[in-house]
Amino acid sequence: MFLGQIQLPDKAEAHRQLRSHLTQFGIWVGVIRVLPYVIHFLTKENEELKLEL
Repeated sequence: MFLGQIQLPDKAEAHRQLRSHLTQFGIWVGVIRVLPYVIHFLTKENEELKLEL
């Protein structure tokens, strides 16, 4: 492939794709951050400490 045949991508299309990927990344980060709280809420484990003397 010669250097004259390389086409540069359209900047507007590259910007749209970057925004799309950043949005997807942000959603995944949010899901990963919230998931432990949701699992903890759904299990409803009673963590009560009783000391008997």
